[in-house]
Amino acid sequence: EIIQALNDLPATGGEVVILDGTYNITASINIPKDNVSIRGNGNATILKRMYNSTSAGSGSTARGLITLNKKSGCKIQGLQIDGNKAIYTASYNYGIYLSLSSDNNTITGNTCNNNDNGIYLHSSSNNTVTGNTCNNNDNNGIRLHSSSNNTITGNTCNNNYSGIYLSLSSNNTVTGNTCNNNNYGIYLSSSSDNNTVTGNTCNNNNNNGIYLYSSSNDNTITGNTCNNNYDDGIRLSSSSNDNTITGNTCNNNSGGIYLYSSSSNNTITGNTCNNNSTGIHF
Repeated sequence: EIIQALNDLPATGGEVVILDGTYNITASINIPKDNVSIRGNGNATILKRMYNSTSAGSGSTARGLITLNKKSGCKIQGLQIDGNKAIYTASYNYGIYLSLSSDNNTITGNTCNNNDNGIYLHSSSNNTVTGNTCNNNDNNGIRLHSSSNNTITGNTCNNNYSGIYLSLSSNNTVTGNTCNNNNYGIYLSSSSDNNTVTGNTCNNNNNNGIYLYSSSNDNTITGNTCNNNYDDGIRLSSSSNDNTITGNTCNNNSGGIYLYSSSSNNTITGNTCNNNSTGIHF
């Protein structure tokens, strides 16, 4: 019925409102056109996964319980997406999935728990992901892969493998998010360059609060709070060339700020690193 309602919208798009209740979803809700809005009533509107996504064929672009594939101008708002991972365990089970140049969309006020990835942007740019809760996902709360110029702000990503994970993703803004009790709070890897990571809270993670790995360059890491992490508050590994680490608070970790393995030509200034085994370690 949800898919039928989306298909019945005019070619110019429109809005589908999903009323309160629990809906058992047996196939991906694949947004069929641009400029479509799906709106629920917050946690009173529950979409529950009742199938496994596939890794191959046409299904590889329909891994989200809600999927946008080459769509723009859409808004996904106010839904609780339950990945039901106790029963449906495929590693391609995503909550909300934007793929293949799904640009200029807004994902706001959703809860995406118990998936493999809560919200996943793949090769998609200029999107806004704001005010979502992505907890208890097997992999990442929010993941960006080969995606640029996105704004990730004000989200809560707790109890995942990584709270927010960027790979091959540049020129993104990651600000004001809470990423606690994960393995990694915020993780930038594989040439994720020119990102701004500011004003985030990354506490009580099993490894690092914020981790830059493998030639992530020209990033600005400023004004973040990274306390009580088991390993380092902020760690750079094999990440050189003009990363700026400034004005962060890294207290009560194993290490405050650690530059490891060929991490050179970075600027580390004005940070607070108290009650760590090592404050700033090169």
